[in-house]
Amino acid sequence: MMPRVHLPRFWLPCLAWRMRRLRFVRKIRLDRYFPGRARVGLIFALSVVIFVCWFPRFGFASEVLEQKFDGIVVPRLWVQVTPQIHGVISRILFAPGQRVSKGDPLFEIEPDDFAISVRIAQAELDESRARLSMAEDAVGRQRQLLKQNSTPQQTARQSEVDVEIARATNARNEAALDKAQLALSRTHVLAAISGIVGHPQAAPGALVEPTTGTVLAEIVQLDPILVSFDVPYNERQRALDNAGTTTTEELFQRITLSLELPSGRIYEHSSKPEYLGSQIDQSTGMLTIWAEFSNPDRVLLPGLKVRVISRLND
Repeated sequence: MMPRVHLPRFWLPCLAWRMRRLRFVRKIRLDRYFPGRARVGLIFALSVVIFVCWFPRFGFASEVLEQKFDGIVVPRLWVQVTPQIHGVISRILFAPGQRVSKGDPLFEIEPDDFAISVRIAQAELDESRARLSMAEDAVGRQRQLLKQNSTPQQTARQSEVDVEIARATNARNEAALDKAQLALSRTHVLAAISGIVGHPQAAPGALVEPTTGTVLAEIVQLDPILVSFDVPYNERQRALDNAGTTTTEELFQRITLSLELPSGRIYEHSSKPEYLGSQIDQSTGMLTIWAEFSNPDRVLLPGLKVRVISRLND
C-alpha cells in the first residue's frame, strides 16, 4: 500500500496568505494588476507549483527495493570427457564449438582388439552352455537309475554337483561376454551432457588410458547458465525484514533479478534467485547466491563479470 499524504486542512488559504505577505507580492501589488478572478487564478497556479515541488517530501517512496551486486557467469554444468578403456584414438567425431547432445559420439577408439575379445567370450559362453546341457541330461539319467536302484547314490550325487559347476561356469562366461561387449561399446566416447564441446585435447593416433587421467575434451552447458553473486549477510536480513518474512524461499519468490552487461546494456532475460550458499565466507562475511538465466544466444559466457540488479517487489 502506498503511504497516505496528510496535508493541513486549510493549506490553500494559508498558502495564499503567505504569498500575500511576501515582499515581491506586495511590490507588484497583485490586487492592482490582477484583480478578482485573475488574482485567485494566479494564487492557485502558484500553489499547484509549490505543492508539486514539495509533494515528494510527504513520504511517497518507491515500493521496490533495488540493490546492485557484482556477479560472475558460471556454467550450469561442466564435464571433462575422459576415456574409459585403454586404446588408440582412431577418429574425432565433432568440431570445436559444436553443440552436442547427451549420448552423441565424440571420439572413436580402435575397436578391433575389443571385437575379438567379444568373439572369444561368445565362444566360451557357447561351450559352457553345451556342457551345462550335457550335465543336466546326465543328472536326469542318474535320477532315473537311482529310483531303480541301478546306480550308486554317490554317482547320482556327483552328477548333481557337475550340473552346479556347469551352471557356475556358464554364469561366469555370460558375465565375461557382457564385460567384453561393454568394453567394445566404450570404443565410442560419448558426451555425458548436452552443451558446447571445446577443442579436442587428443589427436588421432594418440594412446589414451583411463588410469592416467587423460582429458579428451570439455563440455559446458551454456543454456541455461548460472550467475553467482555475493551478498552481505546483513543485507539478506534487511531484505527479509522488508519483505515481512523469515523464509528465504518466500523472499526469493518476491525478488526479480536482471543483469547489467559490461557494455551497460541490460540483459533481456530476467530471473529469480535459485539457491543460497550453505555457509558464510569467514574473510568477507558474504553469502553466495546463484540464479539461473536463459541464454539461447550465448550472450553470457563463463567468466563474464556482470552487475546483478535485485528488485524486491511488494
